[in-house]
Amino acid sequence: MSYVCHCTDCQKRTSSAFGVSVQVPAESVKLEQADLRKRQRTAASGNIVTSLFYPECGTTVMSFSHARANIRVIAAGTLDDPSLVPILPHTWTGSAVPWFQFPSEIENYSAAPDFAKYYD
Repeated sequence: MSYVCHCTDCQKRTSSAFGVSVQVPAESVKLEQADLRKRQRTAASGNIVTSLFYPECGTTVMSFSHARANIRVIAAGTLDDPSLVPILPHTWTGSAVPWFQFPSEIENYSAAPDFAKYYD
């Protein structure tokens, strides 16, 4: 399950207009790099989110919400080929930058949708 997030946290995290994320089951993720740092924040949803990042460059690798600890959210920009990530919805569009043009063929939500509808 992948999506574009326009929340202000993703804008700041990526130094861009949005972040592209891929949700995967936690049990399918294996980290080979042991020296990642953690940062916790309260998301706009009110949930506590833990982000894992490289201390040398600050790049966020993944995050997870304590409300959905069985899901890991991988930052698509860290993948070898992020162009292969299919975009399903645009989320938190209420905080999108005003010049962004939303594609008409992709759903968008002013806040977080019920992601369960996108899972097989």
